[in-house]
Amino acid sequence: MSIKNNISSYLLSLREGPKTDRKFFSWNQLSKVLIVCHDNQLSDCVDFINTCKKDKISVHVAFVYNGHPHQAPSPHFEHTILYKKQFSFFQIPNKKSLEDFNVRAYDLLINLGNANQLQSLAISKLVKAKCKVSSFRNQIFDLMIEKNNSMKIADFLKQVVVYLKMIKTS
Repeated sequence: MSIKNNISSYLLSLREGPKTDRKFFSWNQLSKVLIVCHDNQLSDCVDFINTCKKDKISVHVAFVYNGHPHQAPSPHFEHTILYKKQFSFFQIPNKKSLEDFNVRAYDLLINLGNANQLQSLAISKLVKAKCKVSSFRNQIFDLMIEKNNSMKIADFLKQVVVYLKMIKTS
């Protein structure tokens, strides 16, 4: 890790996420899902979004875009584009961006980034969600579903559905 990433990680560790009642959800209990990803992962989310729509689950996709704003993709599903200027030098989202997300609470947050992508990690930590899922181990996530390097994002999202359908809550 670079010095900048070390400082970013330290600054993020000092920030507190919003207070929410943490809880696991089974698939049939979900109503609002937030996916945090990068723009090159958008096409992999489509099958998951369609699966959610069939079960009347609302999905919002927040994607980090590092290019020029006028070149940003415009997918045909509910999304928010997070541009470079919405993050500090240390890759932590600004207050306005977080306020826009924290207007509503999400049942489930799925981080499609990896442990080194601090922008998606920061969003995941600072957005209000009752249950948080990722493919890497970090204390902010409630559920970690292991994924190897050859597994595609779409396959990972299928695994999320499988695991959530296995969860039994009372």
